[in-house]
Amino acid sequence: MNEYMLIYQGGNPEWAANSTPAEMAAAMEKWGTWMGELQQQDKLVTGGSPLHYSGKNISADKLVTDIAASELKELVSGYSIVKTATIDEAVEIAKQCPIFNFPGVTVQVREIQQMG
Repeated sequence: MNEYMLIYQGGNPEWAANSTPAEMAAAMEKWGTWMGELQQQDKLVTGGSPLHYSGKNISADKLVTDIAASELKELVSGYSIVKTATIDEAVEIAKQCPIFNFPGVTVQVREIQQMG
């Protein structure tokens, strides 16, 4: 089995602040169901860990800048790690991800390279 990172990109940084408790609970239930099913199939390594939308970029010359609002569509908003036999299987898992219930998101599927 190989491990693949599902990298969630984009979305609305104000979603959580603008959601009602009921909307938040419904979204979390969908995530819980999806991850629970993957866990039962022994395909979940690490669950959907969200990342805060604010942050810093550090360049090779150690210049530190704030993440610009224009970059939000490309900003990584979270990730999960799954284990499957092939990247195609990981893609099929990603297609079922609850992140697609929100506009303006993409999921990148990347194999985690094993070192040594």
